Amino acid sequence: MKELIYQVEFKSDIVLPATSNTEGNIQNLDFIAGSNFLGMVAREYGKFENSFDIFHSGRVRFGDATILKGNQPTYKMPLSYFHEKGKEETLYNHHLIEDFSKFEQLKQKRNGYITKDLEVVEIDYNYSQKSAYDKTKRTSKEGSMFGYSAMKKGLKWQFSIKIYESISNDDIELIKKTILKSNRLGKSKSAQYGLIKISESNISDLGGAKAPLPNQTILYFKSRVALIDENGNPTYDLKYICNNANIDYSKSQIKTSSFTPYNGAMQTKTYERVVINKGSVVMLNDLTNEQKEEIENGVGIYLAEGFGDILINPSFLSKKELEFENSKNKKIDVDKIEIKTPLAKFLQQREDNKKEKLDILNDVDKFISDNKLTFFKIKPKFEAKIKPSQWGKIRSICTSGDKNFKDEIEDYISNGVKAWNDEQRDALLNKNYSLEFIKLLSIQMPKQKGEKDEN
Repeated sequence: MKELIYQVEFKSDIVLPATSNTEGNIQNLDFIAGSNFLGMVAREYGKFENSFDIFHSGRVRFGDATILKGNQPTYKMPLSYFHEKGKEETLYNHHLIEDFSKFEQLKQKRNGYITKDLEVVEIDYNYSQKSAYDKTKRTSKEGSMFGYSAMKKGLKWQFSIKIYESISNDDIELIKKTILKSNRLGKSKSAQYGLIKISESNISDLGGAKAPLPNQTILYFKSRVALIDENGNPTYDLKYICNNANIDYSKSQIKTSSFTPYNGAMQTKTYERVVINKGSVVMLNDLTNEQKEEIENGVGIYLAEGFGDILINPSFLSKKELEFENSKNKKIDVDKIEIKTPLAKFLQQREDNKKEKLDILNDVDKFISDNKLTFFKIKPKFEAKIKPSQWGKIRSICTSGDKNFKDEIEDYISNGVKAWNDEQRDALLNKNYSLEFIKLLSIQMPKQKGEKDEN
């Protein structure tokens, strides 16, 4: 079997809903389903020598795309990973735990992805509120608000296309040509979303290292799996993974879902599918070589759309206890885009100014907290040692435009009946505080009030 590996880069935000529903709380996929790539190639359906083999036989399999961390492929968080409630730094493989009594309460870790080196990453989203357009009134349509959660521009993904030897070279070349010229993905492609770039990749580590085959075998669902029984009916029963499968249900962790795909060419929904989600972990007893080969060839149906891809004994499921560094809130970094246009530079400047003001405000809050006893009496009641009128004068000096504003402030607070003491002057003037800092401090100081429970 030949394997073609490609990289996908988001050139805009991408919306990938997990369902074809248009109402209600719609969840988003955190991967790119292989059916998207099959659909891209299917635009040239009539040009293939044997279209049935390409799209319906399972001899060509368009795999799901998963997020890249640097140049490392990632894997959906295994459902066998658990952690003690409130302690996410250490994870435990459920199927390797022998004594559950030593844990107060275990919680399943479900979200995110991991690399083969056990680095946890999460995908970040942008949310946008939209409204339908009323063409007759040329305004927003009444009662037609909706929102999109989109994966951020700049993310990079990797997927593979597996092709059997029976597929002709001409058809393979047409697949390559079609997939590389495809540049749209997801929902609302005619608006601000959906722009991508697909390129060939030389990163080939898509399977993960595997441990030797033991008496008990761990199956990791790298993609979704759709099982059918002996009558061809969809089922969640794990015994249909392979012939005579001996499942250890006590050590298996699965998650199921159902969805109804929308066929764009037919412009209608197809039959509902019931699937076992990626990241599920199943333990098999006494796996034979014949069963192993059967699993490696793909499990269940819809193989052409990337379903049925299962890893046997991946390395990240072989350790009982796993330590993760900075596992919480680890996001995928995206490449920074060079700012060239005047509009982009203007918007970037506004963003930088907002961040600068926020940093100054945080510094002011810290100053007030650190110097509370210097500027306020706490007991018997909360009272400011510096009158609001003095802070008003300092603010007036800051807004006067005088370059020597610090000298003028020092002269004001060092002389007169209401001169500050040495500790107060040193707190304000000894450090090289900026004009904006002192101005904001003079605004915030008169607003300070004591705690309600103080005497």
